[in-house]
Amino acid sequence: MKSILMTTLFIVIVIYNIRKNREILKQFTKLQIIVVGSSYLIAIFLAFILIYYGGNWVAGQISNIILKYVVFIVIVLIALYLCVGILNKVLQKITNGLLPRN
Repeated sequence: MKSILMTTLFIVIVIYNIRKNREILKQFTKLQIIVVGSSYLIAIFLAFILIYYGGNWVAGQISNIILKYVVFIVIVLIALYLCVGILNKVLQKITNGLLPRN
């Protein structure tokens, strides 16, 4: 039940964001829209891999429980910072500076 609710919420948020930004999306070609969507999916996948495998492996090497969670949170923040930075540069090149917006 929880997974159905989360999936529905995800779909609603995606539809809301597309409708909210439809004026910007009209300025792009179909290929640009596909590449932008793919870039977001790749960034999410890369962050997932870094956090799940990298974070759990590094945190698993630490025996102190408090230090383990601190290290894991630091790894999550680093992974997100890297993925968002790369995504912003890719989007800027693909969309000729229209994305990302602040």
